[in-house]
Order: sequence, then structure tokens, then C-alpha cells
Amino acid sequence: MTLVIELRRRVSTSRTGRKPGPRPAAGTLERIVVDGELWAAVETLGRHRLPLLADVDPYGDAVLRGEAADRMVRELEGSDLARLRGAESEAISTLLAWGRRCRVDQDLLIAFSGD
Repeated sequence: MTLVIELRRRVSTSRTGRKPGPRPAAGTLERIVVDGELWAAVETLGRHRLPLLADVDPYGDAVLRGEAADRMVRELEGSDLARLRGAESEAISTLLAWGRRCRVDQDLLIAFSGD
């Protein structure tokens, strides 16, 4: 089950509160493609500890932003990530880093696109 996960920036229509200068880049900022690594990591860490990631549909699309991204970060931070190895660890570490970036920048979101 291939899953494309992207860190994206939404296009902001408001200029209020924005610093002078060019607009930040919009669209896909970073992308990872995983096969079974995400699902293996969720199983290793426990589906009950990561309900948000466990509910991602491997055949559909999902978007995390705002509170959902914050919830994902809290779930991952509460898990024993040292149990993960290799590609599983890389995928989860990337999601955690992206989720932390989403906490700071409300225009960022994490998009999951399944087969």
C-alpha cells in the first residue's frame, strides 16, 4: 500500500499581519512516499497510542492541519519512538517534524494520498 505524504502550504488570501516582502511558497514543500513503513510503525507503537495515524485510509485522502496536526504530535511524543528502526523510524520522525512545523505555522498542513 503506497502512501504519498506531503507537507503543504496553503495559499493565504489575507495580507493582514504579514511581514513585508514576497509571499512564502505555496503548494507542496516536502514529500515522502511510504509503502508499508507507516502501517508497520503504527502496529509497533500500538494502534491505541496513535489513533489519528491508525485511522488514515490507505486508499483515500486525508489532511491534517491545526488541532489535528497538534494531536498527531502529542500522540507521537507520547510513544516510545526508540522501538522503531530504519524506514519506519524515518517516516515517523518526518511526520513528527512536520507536525511541529504545523504547530508554529498555521498555513502548513500534512496531506496523505493513498492508492
